[in-house]
Amino acid sequence: MNEKIADPTCSLHNGTECMDVYKCPYFSSLLQESPKNKLQIITELRRKQCGFVNRSPAVCCTKKDKVSTERTEHLIYNRNLDLLPIDTCGQHFFDYRITHGQVATLNELPWMALIIYNTEKGLDFLCGGTLISEIYVLTAAHCILDSISGVRLGEYDLLSVKDCDEPLHYCAPPVQDFHIDKIVMHQGFKNTKNNHDIALIRLSNPANISVENVQPICLPLERSELQGKLFTIAGWGTSENGYRNTVLHKASVPMIPTAVCQRLYQGLVNISENQMCAGGERADSCSGDSGGPLTSIISSKRMLKHVQYGIVSYGPKACGTLGLPGIYTKLENYVEWILDNLEP
Repeated sequence: MNEKIADPTCSLHNGTECMDVYKCPYFSSLLQESPKNKLQIITELRRKQCGFVNRSPAVCCTKKDKVSTERTEHLIYNRNLDLLPIDTCGQHFFDYRITHGQVATLNELPWMALIIYNTEKGLDFLCGGTLISEIYVLTAAHCILDSISGVRLGEYDLLSVKDCDEPLHYCAPPVQDFHIDKIVMHQGFKNTKNNHDIALIRLSNPANISVENVQPICLPLERSELQGKLFTIAGWGTSENGYRNTVLHKASVPMIPTAVCQRLYQGLVNISENQMCAGGERADSCSGDSGGPLTSIISSKRMLKHVQYGIVSYGPKACGTLGLPGIYTKLENYVEWILDNLEP
């Protein structure tokens, strides 16, 4: 894929060159800002658009602008690191249309997985997960039930056989369903305490990740300062009680310091160093799936990447209870465990 395009449009913007929006340091930095600035950013994107690279928009990029970098430290080096798609993870087709509400756009979150179970009513989705490589899905250990049957990737609308975006005259590739080859639960998980709430599912065969609706997400291979970060949760609202939304939803949630979170729960739970808290401000925290991801966007090598920092573990019994955050498995503490349990 060419990063730069010869386009006369950029001659109107001195000192710029036409390139994929993902490769432009200036817009990579802008797109990480608070959603409050979304309209302003989209307006500038439209003003400086100079074409497309495949299906990604190209923009007139200012050469001299630099990406602001966060303070990070290397987390892990592992013999299995090459089993993760580090260079291609966490990317998606960028859609800069304004969306109202919290419904995700088609192909916006292509790492989302649904866990399939055999129930009295037939096959059903009771938990979520994320694709982290072409053959591994990450989920919560509490989602590993005897009735687990398989995994679905590439889903968007549960009621639609074919998912299409009519304004763009585009339909996504079909969903991909898989049997399960192997499950690895964390050895320290006990259902009563929800600590070490993490599990790996190995698919029966590799997923096709050359399509736009199925892509792996990145893991946090470097430690970042998470305090003050805004995260995204996403899903169909699935839980052990069934699903609520038929179309994929997303919501922005702030990180809550552990001490504050512990105080809000008034001693009802003991939040460990392997867990983190986010959300609790409004009912849109119900958008996530049990076992689904807590993610944020970073700029890496002049590209925007989505990184998963948490797994939906548990929270207040009344979903979205005002003031009570959700509790997530903190993935930074489990990257080595994940890598140690990957197989070629």
